[in-house]
Amino acid sequence: MRFLYKQTQAKKKEVFEVEIDRPAKVKFMTASEFKRYKNARTHSFYGGTFEETPVRFVVPFDSVWCVVIEKGSYRSPVDIVAGVKLLPPDRNYLSSIAVDAPEHLRLQMSVDEDEVNALSQAGRSEG
Repeated sequence: MRFLYKQTQAKKKEVFEVEIDRPAKVKFMTASEFKRYKNARTHSFYGGTFEETPVRFVVPFDSVWCVVIEKGSYRSPVDIVAGVKLLPPDRNYLSSIAVDAPEHLRLQMSVDEDEVNALSQAGRSEG
């Protein structure tokens, strides 16, 4: 497996923003899970395959986090240009939903977006 990665300390509710130039699998995981990933062991992660950028991930808890962008297999790597930024907390940002996410997560994401839009509209006052 070939991959790009960035490891950094992140606090709860900070936002990772990833720019990729082509569809790719983007994984967000803790440092301990990244160690398992590097050793080709079973690991857990947030994320999945994304076709559009930017990909945003709201950090669920304080930890050392790794952002991994997979470049394909060892024998047939794909050239990918990517950039990762860690942004301060912003309640208007939601985590991006992966193309290969289960349907129940896709439905929950649309409900969350509707709530944020309703709150931002209600927060605007005239006068």
